[in-house]
Amino acid sequence: MKIVIGGDVVPTEASRECFAKKDFLQFFDDNFRKLWTGADLRLFNLECPVIDNGKAKPIAKSGPNLYCSEECINGIKSLNPDLICLANNHILDYGQIGLRHTQKLLAEAKIASTGIVEKKDGTPEVFYFSRDGIKVGVYNICETEYCNATNVSAGADAYEENYTCSVITGLKNKCDFLIVIFHAGKEFYRYPSPKLQNRCRAFVDAGADFVTCQHSHCIGCEERYGRGRILYGQGNFLFDSGNDEFWNYGLLVQLNVEKDNFSVKYILLEKSSPVAKIVVDDKIMDEFRVRSMKIKDREFVEMEYGRFANRLLDEYLKILYPRTFFERVYKKIRGKYPKRNLSEKYYLDVLNSIRCEAHSEVLIRGLEDKIGK
Repeated sequence: MKIVIGGDVVPTEASRECFAKKDFLQFFDDNFRKLWTGADLRLFNLECPVIDNGKAKPIAKSGPNLYCSEECINGIKSLNPDLICLANNHILDYGQIGLRHTQKLLAEAKIASTGIVEKKDGTPEVFYFSRDGIKVGVYNICETEYCNATNVSAGADAYEENYTCSVITGLKNKCDFLIVIFHAGKEFYRYPSPKLQNRCRAFVDAGADFVTCQHSHCIGCEERYGRGRILYGQGNFLFDSGNDEFWNYGLLVQLNVEKDNFSVKYILLEKSSPVAKIVVDDKIMDEFRVRSMKIKDREFVEMEYGRFANRLLDEYLKILYPRTFFERVYKKIRGKYPKRNLSEKYYLDVLNSIRCEAHSEVLIRGLEDKIGK
C-alpha cells in the first residue's frame, strides 16, 4: 500500500483564486501529479476553516485568524484527498460556525476528515483505510491552544499525556499499521524539544508505527525509534506565506506499507506559487540527515533547545511583564528598549508558577475562566 502525507495547507491571498478552480491539480508539475495520484491513500492538514463569508466571525485569540472562502473547496476536491486532518491550532479561528461549515463542505465533497471530537475527552475520530489485506489507522491530535474541544463544544482532539498513549494502544489493536499526525512543536525550530521527543517516542512505545509532527513550518529531522519512525517537522505543503527556506520548502512523506514491514521516503517540495513542485536539492536533504544524526544524542537535544529557549526568553517575558511607560518612551527616543534588570526573585517566581503542576493548573484555570475559554 502506498500512502502520501502532505503537510500544512492554507489557501492564502496569492493562491485562493487558483484554489477556487476545479482543475487545481493541473497547476502542479508532472512529477507531483504522478506521485500524488499514484498513491492508494492521500492526506494532508487543512490549517484553517472553510467559511461562509459574512456568517462566521473570528474568535478572540492570540495570533492570526486564518480562513479560506468556500470556493476553495474546489481546489481541495481537485487534489482528490482521501483524508483531511483538522486537529490544528487554527481550525476554530472562526468558531463553531467555521468548523461546522468546513465539515459540511468536506462531507458534501465526499472527503473524509479526522481530528475533531465533539467534546473534551470525547470518543476520538479515527480514520481507517483497508487495501490488499492491510488495515491502516490515522490518529490526528494537536497541542492545546484556542482550537481544542471543551466540556461543552467541539474542537480539535488535544494531546493528554497518559490518555493519548492509552488511545494509541487501543487503536493499534484494531489495525495493522498506525499513523499519528501530531500538530505540535515550536514554529521555525528544526529539532524536537526534549518533551516533544519524549511524547513521540511514547507514541511509538504505545503502538504507533509512524509519527509526523506538523505545525513548525520548516523541515526538521527524523529518527528511527524502536520499531517506528518519527518525523519532527514536515514543513508546509501549500502555505504561501514567506520567502525563505523555512516557508519555501517542505516534505511529502511516502509510506510503502506491507503486512509486516514498511519503508519511508521523504520527497522535497519547493513552493512554486500558487502550488508546489517536487525538486532535488542535495544541500537541504543533507542538512536534514545531519540534524537527524544529531538528535540521537539526548545531551545535544537538551543543550540545543536550551540555546533556542534563551533566545526567545525576552519575547515571552514581554507577555508576563509588559513594557512600562518609561520603557516605551525610552524606545521612542533611543530606538530600542532599555536593558531590563529584573531580580532573580522575579525569575524564580515566574519559573515556579509555570513549572510546578499545581501552580500552573491554577494559573491556566483562572485565566480560562476569566476570558470564558
